[in-house]
Amino acid sequence: MKKLVFILFAVLLCNAVYADDGKSFISLRSGVSLPFGNYSMNSLEIGCFTTTGVSFGADGAWFFWKNLGVGLDVNYSLHTVDAIGLATEMVRVDPFLVDMNVRSEPYTMLTTMSGLYYSFTISNRINVQPRLLGGIIFGSTPYQLFEQTYLFPGPNYYKSTSSRDKSFAFKTGISINYDISSCIGLSINADYTHSDLSFGFYTSNGFEYRNRKISYIDFGLGLVINL
Repeated sequence: MKKLVFILFAVLLCNAVYADDGKSFISLRSGVSLPFGNYSMNSLEIGCFTTTGVSFGADGAWFFWKNLGVGLDVNYSLHTVDAIGLATEMVRVDPFLVDMNVRSEPYTMLTTMSGLYYSFTISNRINVQPRLLGGIIFGSTPYQLFEQTYLFPGPNYYKSTSSRDKSFAFKTGISINYDISSCIGLSINADYTHSDLSFGFYTSNGFEYRNRKISYIDFGLGLVINL
């Protein structure tokens, strides 16, 4: 019932204000998320062994002067871990490690950002909206279980609990929107996000921080409500 009321309210709202300029909007989207650079690298020193994941997001913008606007964006991205690649690299760098089996949850990244939007029309129903945003990213490393076999007697397994950090992040992206009607549209989105995060872990040598460069691109489809 609450969802129905929200949908009816949104439709009535956009019908009431569309006659203004038809540029401002709110949007919901989902799609795939592609990590790259150090974030996806199979390196124990600087990489995270991440692979393709999924993303979910929402944004909205108010165009206050001609084609220039300001907006808000919230996005959640999840990146799975190449557990086989991680285990293989650990065996490669440790001459006493015979075998390793890794079980891992995904990395998660939540961003809340604001910034500038620009909009220009290329046909009666199609408009393009590039954007540049800045804000905060909340990152979490996965819980991981390591089952190991050494040449010499030792523990059979150990675990790595999740670590969290937050930092400044920036995002640049673009949307291509197709208006089904004066109120509702569909969008194709591409966004690049980057930040530097520092995750803390307890190790056999004490507490240490591992600095990671986080970079990924989200590709998605969205539903747009024009205001």
